Amino acid sequence: MPLTIFADTVGPPEVMKLVQHDPGPPGSEEIRILQNAMGVNFGDIHKRRGTAPPHAMAQVKFPLTPGLEASGIVEAVGANVHDLRPGDRVAYAVASMVGGYAESRLIDAQLAVKLPDDTTDIDVAAVLYKGITVHGMIRSCYRVEQGQTILLHAAAGGVGSVLARWASGLGARVIGTVSTREKAARALANGCSDAIVLGEEDFVARTRELTNGRGVDVVYDGVGEAVFRRSLEAICKYGMMVSFGHTSGMVSPLDPVELQHNGIYLTRFSGSTYNSRIEDYRFRAGEVIKAISAGLLSGANPTTYPLSEAARAHRDIEERRTQGPVVLLA
Repeated sequence: MPLTIFADTVGPPEVMKLVQHDPGPPGSEEIRILQNAMGVNFGDIHKRRGTAPPHAMAQVKFPLTPGLEASGIVEAVGANVHDLRPGDRVAYAVASMVGGYAESRLIDAQLAVKLPDDTTDIDVAAVLYKGITVHGMIRSCYRVEQGQTILLHAAAGGVGSVLARWASGLGARVIGTVSTREKAARALANGCSDAIVLGEEDFVARTRELTNGRGVDVVYDGVGEAVFRRSLEAICKYGMMVSFGHTSGMVSPLDPVELQHNGIYLTRFSGSTYNSRIEDYRFRAGEVIKAISAGLLSGANPTTYPLSEAARAHRDIEERRTQGPVVLLA
C-alpha cells in the first residue's frame, strides 16, 4: 500500500509520521498520480507548525499531509478527463494545496501539467513552485528588465536560487544577501554579481556602495521582519519593495509616511493571488517548464531526502542547514 506522511496536530517536525494510505480511485475530473519527487517549501513548514497567516491556517485540516508540489506518472484518470492518460509524466505546484508528501495521491486534473522528455522529476519538483512564484514576481508583480539592479534576500535559498538565475538570465544585476560565507559562494554560482553576508557587513551600506549611492530598482524580501525596514533604505527613488515571505517573522505594521522620502512603491506578492485563475497558473507553470528545458533554471542541485525522512528535512530547513531546493523522494 502507498505510503503517506500525516501530522495529527500542529507541532515540531516530529509530529509528521509515515503511514500506509490508499487514496482510492480518481473522481470524474481527477487523476491519480504515482509520485516520484516531492518539493519541500517553507509554506509546508508554516502549515505544520501553525505559523502560516491566519487565512491560510483557517483552511488547514488535521490530520495534515503537507506538500504543495510533486512530479510523477499518471496512474489512473477519471471518466471526464480527456487530455491525460495513464503513463503521462506530469507535475503540479499550487500554493494553497496540501497532500503532496505521498507516494500516490488524487488531484484535480486541470492542475496537472505535462512534462517533456528532456526534464527529470527531481529537477521539476525542485523548482516548479518556486519558479511559478519567481515568474509572478519578476514578470508580473515587477517586470525585471535588462540593466536593472535587484537586492535579493536569502539569495542561496530555494526561491532565491531560482530568482537569481532567472533574473540574471534576463540581464539584471542581482545583489544577494545570505547568512554564511558558504551560502555566499552558492549565491554567486547562481548568478548574483555580489553576495553580502549578513552579520559581517551592513547590507544597506554595502548595497549603496555597490550601486554608487543610487540604490536598487527593486528589493525582493522573503525574510521579513529582520531585514524589511532597513531594506527600504537600499531602494532608489521610485523603486519597489516586494515582500513575499517572512521566515524571520511577520513584518510589523508600517506607516505609509515611511515610503514618502524616495517615493518607494510597496507590494506584497502572493502566489495564491497571482495564480488564482487556472489559466494564469497553467501559463506560469508552462513558462517554468520551458525555462527548465532551456537550461535557464538548471543547476538547482537540490538536497534530497527519502519520504520517510520528511521530519529531518523540515528540521534541517528550519535550522538553516540546507542550501537551495529540498526534495523528498518516493
